[in-house]
Amino acid sequence: MISKLIRKKINNLDKQASELLSSRGLTHGLKRSLQSFKKEVVMFNNYASATHKHINGKNLKVQIGGGKHRINGFINIDIFPPADIIFDLREKIPLASNSTELLFSEHFLEHIDYPISVKKFIKESFRVLRKGGKVIIGIPDTKRVIEAYVRKDKKTLKEYVSRWYKNRDNLEHFNTLIDIVNYHLRDQDDDEKYTPHLWGYDKEKIKSLLSGAGFKHIKDWKFNPVIANPKREFGSIYVEGKKVPLESKKSLIAYKSKLARAVDLEDVKQLQAL
Repeated sequence: MISKLIRKKINNLDKQASELLSSRGLTHGLKRSLQSFKKEVVMFNNYASATHKHINGKNLKVQIGGGKHRINGFINIDIFPPADIIFDLREKIPLASNSTELLFSEHFLEHIDYPISVKKFIKESFRVLRKGGKVIIGIPDTKRVIEAYVRKDKKTLKEYVSRWYKNRDNLEHFNTLIDIVNYHLRDQDDDEKYTPHLWGYDKEKIKSLLSGAGFKHIKDWKFNPVIANPKREFGSIYVEGKKVPLESKKSLIAYKSKLARAVDLEDVKQLQAL
């Protein structure tokens, strides 16, 4: 719970930042820092002002950071309204342990800081999922962009601009292919409408993060437009992982132990037939 005193102090700082931004004599670097601070204050106030309801239930389906793309039958958790739960997911996921059947995240992970917030979010995903529950994570495919750059594949990189960045107001500065790579990794961080990218990902990295948090059966997820945003099929990768029931692990260990103690080939055959 955030105290009224802390909120008052933060908002006083925000007011001072606005006053500074309207004054002369600031360096370009300080202006960028103050604008970034004001963005963070907006998220802080959304988080602090929201009713932090923790939904109780079983077999929940949860959408993380859905923005305007809402999935029928899913609870949407986001720092920006409209969302079913307004919450700063860099802190935790406001759900009970073992309560969720499916957790879907799309173009969210690249917007939070790595490693602290990203690894915390992955661990929290594991915590809230029930045994046998699944997480699906979709992110921009950084490997594809880098490979297109190395090949000097202008067609693919220009397609990124036409599909993802055509409404940006600084495209006149895109005059080489490396500009598109940088935009993929950073996005436009000097505009109030956009939240910058803080890290790039490929399948290997996402699978490593899921494995490190305890997920099993990690594999590519086949794109499904009923759940995922059709506009993001191009240029994105999706990976899924499951929270394997502890009983299954114990059973496997017991099986291997019995197999090791089998006295002859006939015992092995009987065990394998189970």
